[in-house]
Amino acid sequence: MKQLRQIDILTILVITIWGILRSEVTVFYIIYLFWFQEAIRTLVDFIYLLLHKKTLADRKLLLAQAFGAGFLLFVYLVFIVVLFGFMLNWEQSELLGANARVLFFQNTFFNVNILLFLIEYTYFRIKVEDNNLQIQTFNRRHIILHISIIVGAFIQLVVMQHYDMTGLWGSVAVIGPFLLLKILLDKQS
Repeated sequence: MKQLRQIDILTILVITIWGILRSEVTVFYIIYLFWFQEAIRTLVDFIYLLLHKKTLADRKLLLAQAFGAGFLLFVYLVFIVVLFGFMLNWEQSELLGANARVLFFQNTFFNVNILLFLIEYTYFRIKVEDNNLQIQTFNRRHIILHISIIVGAFIQLVVMQHYDMTGLWGSVAVIGPFLLLKILLDKQS
């Protein structure tokens, strides 16, 4: 598991920094990426557990857990897309366009990040047996989403409104806290 976290962090850092250098990364991009990673984990874990749960009672419990986690992810998705994808950038057509490209999978950096994470996590789940694995409605990665949403709103509503956050260093200042948050919280789990 530790090796997967290291690969995940390295992958996100390299691809995201490359995307920042190409002006393709926004606050929406990074928060949506965190959401997407959690959705992938939940789906892969669900499939893994579905294939390994033999009794009807175990499968019913799994479906209930998956429904709870799926519902929470859906609420996050709506909030992230509406608030960060559109509302906070409504008057900035360049950011709105960049967010739309991410949302509709037209951002190469985002797509590569998601695809590599899907491959990494699926490989991990196949190779590592976990008899105690459960789909939790609320877990540590949800905390990353919660804090990212709060920090993202603060950055976009306060910091970006008071300081000129354009160009490379503006992107680094805006995206940096999210990457640090992910690294710190993922290291502790």
